[in-house]
Amino acid sequence: MSNNSDRINPASRALIAGALVGATASGVEQWRQYQRGEKTLEQATSKVLIDATKAGLVSGAAMTVANATAGRPVLTLLTLLSAGAAGLYLLDSINKRGTDETAE
Repeated sequence: MSNNSDRINPASRALIAGALVGATASGVEQWRQYQRGEKTLEQATSKVLIDATKAGLVSGAAMTVANATAGRPVLTLLTLLSAGAAGLYLLDSINKRGTDETAE
């Protein structure tokens, strides 16, 4: 039985999916650092939660803007490109932070 009024809007689905993907990617890296003794379990958990939040917010914001620009192909394309650029920036900052921490 399905009730259409109970459906989650696309922005909420994107936020949840982004948070799950961000938590998974960060969790793998943080687990490796924990096993090597570079971080405590509390530090790793905190980092995973922060990264999941960032990824979820970026995904949700991108979907919200994409929904607002629906029917306008140029704006939708620009939204997708900016979301991709934000994702690359986030990954780059994670990688830079990881190399900075290991250099200490």
